[in-house]
Amino acid sequence: MIHFQTGLLITLFLVATQYASNGNAYEIPFNQTYYQIWGGNHLTISDEGKEVQLLIDQYSGAGFSSKQNFGSGDFRIKLKLPKKNSKGVITTFYLISKEVNEPARPKHDEVDFEFFGGDGKYTLNTNIFANDEGHREQQFNLWFDPTADFHTYGILWNQYQIVLYVDDIPIRVFKNNTNLGVNYPSNKMHIEATMWNATVWIGEVDWSQGPFTAYFREFSINGCQYQKSNPQYCYRNSYYWNRINYWKLSPKQQQLYEDVREKHMTYDYCLRNAKDFPEC
Repeated sequence: MIHFQTGLLITLFLVATQYASNGNAYEIPFNQTYYQIWGGNHLTISDEGKEVQLLIDQYSGAGFSSKQNFGSGDFRIKLKLPKKNSKGVITTFYLISKEVNEPARPKHDEVDFEFFGGDGKYTLNTNIFANDEGHREQQFNLWFDPTADFHTYGILWNQYQIVLYVDDIPIRVFKNNTNLGVNYPSNKMHIEATMWNATVWIGEVDWSQGPFTAYFREFSINGCQYQKSNPQYCYRNSYYWNRINYWKLSPKQQQLYEDVREKHMTYDYCLRNAKDFPEC
């Protein structure tokens, strides 16, 4: 649900990007909420705009971005990963405050899903930047085959917590602990999804296995459009994700969260570098 200031015309874009009150997405075309940011013909739109494929080969990957910046929201997308051995390739879905094509800068806000390709399996890497350089990685082995079908990956962001979900199961929570001196993402952020060559980071790509294709669906966006003149507007409880039942996990969610982390988390920055992060 994109909010526009009182007095402005409600456009087709506004109507098209609204969610139902229970948070379920309307099926709308990619071009109404997103646009391609790089990769040329390595991004393909199909099924009347309801699906996008990102392809990477030895020449290029590809990426897309939301058309709007947000100050809070409940952001989700469906993703199916490449079946082949895609070691060295990263597929992503994330929020970021750095503008598209802005030069790299270490201190910014960002909330990441990053899928590291491997030999027949994937590692899900998550990271959070809070006006800093990040280094808050937590990694997971997924409990399903992410190449066999679409799965939903989501980011809840309000003034109390950030929650990362896989198929509605919370796998990571980052609380607003500014009272402890911990930065918390509060700048405007937009959504990006990319597929890129990370040879220098996670190993060389075997291009004889390529090209590699990732598939994305459900392009509705459930977020509050950022207003520079009134950043606090996006904290209103008229947006369901800001209401009290989204300030912390429910008992059922807490149990799912603990189970996933016990069984599937393989790396936690808090266990490695707790002294550097007060939230640990």
